[in-house]
Amino acid sequence: MDNEKTARVGWINLADGAQLTALHPGPATLGVDRLQGKHVARVHQQDGPELALRADLGAHLAVDAVVLLIVNAGPGATMQLSASATSPDLSAGVVYSYQGTAYVDPAHGYAIHLLPATVTARYWEVRLTDPALQVSRAGRLVIMPLHRFAHNLRPNWSTRWEDTAEERDGAGGQMYARAGVRRRIMSADFGELTREERDTVALEVERLVGKTGDVLLVTRPHAPNLAHYTVWGKPVDTGGVNEPRLGIFSKSFQIKERRF
Repeated sequence: MDNEKTARVGWINLADGAQLTALHPGPATLGVDRLQGKHVARVHQQDGPELALRADLGAHLAVDAVVLLIVNAGPGATMQLSASATSPDLSAGVVYSYQGTAYVDPAHGYAIHLLPATVTARYWEVRLTDPALQVSRAGRLVIMPLHRFAHNLRPNWSTRWEDTAEERDGAGGQMYARAGVRRRIMSADFGELTREERDTVALEVERLVGKTGDVLLVTRPHAPNLAHYTVWGKPVDTGGVNEPRLGIFSKSFQIKERRF
């Protein structure tokens, strides 16, 4: 299996420890620190059709993906992304630049950019633009290194929508339902982990994330609609690490998406 096409996982969000700056502050701006909280319903917003941010990671760190979660932009939105090794305002030392589609799917609200190769930089600028908007919003910023698995998922990976609606039957035979949030749960089984992946990925996710942290799982990095195959959220079950064959290890992930 081509390693470029294999699934990827990340569990250390560098944006959470970064110094973030809103580039279009105004009367309606909500705190940029909201992009660093687990509760994506506490959105950050800026006036106008462009949500623009700068992030100082504090050191030169490796990055493979930049994602804005729960955005109100539509499918026509574009993304500009730049990284600099030396200049806080990105006026010099630019080591990466992208301008193009943001791949926003309204069903999921993710604006995703997977870098073609790992970029090491300290300063990042992210701009998400939708000309149809008067106010731009996002619930989370993810700047993250990703691990590319040596072998891909087993064929039995799955995704589904969990419906948290409550139903009850009345004494007269009526049925009452109270609508609830719907969110995705994605399950994936990696059945051919190397010994190194066991130690540096599978067990590290359990040690550092557990059931309360967040994981970004990208099951098909080259899919036309990347959001269908990407989920950000907390592990429902860490699954443990198994050794079905000598020297070959397996790990199951089940990720529940964080939504409103």
